Amino acid sequence: MADITAILSATTSPDANTRQAAEAQLKQAQEQNLGAFLQSLANEVATEAKPLDSRRLAGLILKNALDAKDEALKADKQDKWVAMDPNIRNAVKGCVWNQLGSPVQEIRHTCAQVIAKIAGAEMPKALWTSLVTDLQNNMATGEPGKR
Repeated sequence: MADITAILSATTSPDANTRQAAEAQLKQAQEQNLGAFLQSLANEVATEAKPLDSRRLAGLILKNALDAKDEALKADKQDKWVAMDPNIRNAVKGCVWNQLGSPVQEIRHTCAQVIAKIAGAEMPKALWTSLVTDLQNNMATGEPGKR
């Protein structure tokens, strides 16, 4: 995928043509290779050197790629997530999990939301069996931002 930071930045452009082109690029990337798209978003969120706005937007798009208000669409998104290569799922989880300790509260919050959506897809299928233990360990021994 092209420079995700630039594309995310362009989605907030006041110029409608620039914004629409960026949104179309994101949609195309998501449709062509969902795993690579979600990995790119997770990497964006996890890279503290990236602009805060692009990190926050990447997290929001990542969360929305796993959730929907419509139950049928939500189930479809969860099924796609569960069917994805476990290495990609684990890499995405690792990126957002590590950001629970981010010095930026907004990033911690966004990543907690993404983790909740991933858990919603994986827990019923017993794909993230360590989640509860991991959360307990964070509470007991984690950095203050991870609690």
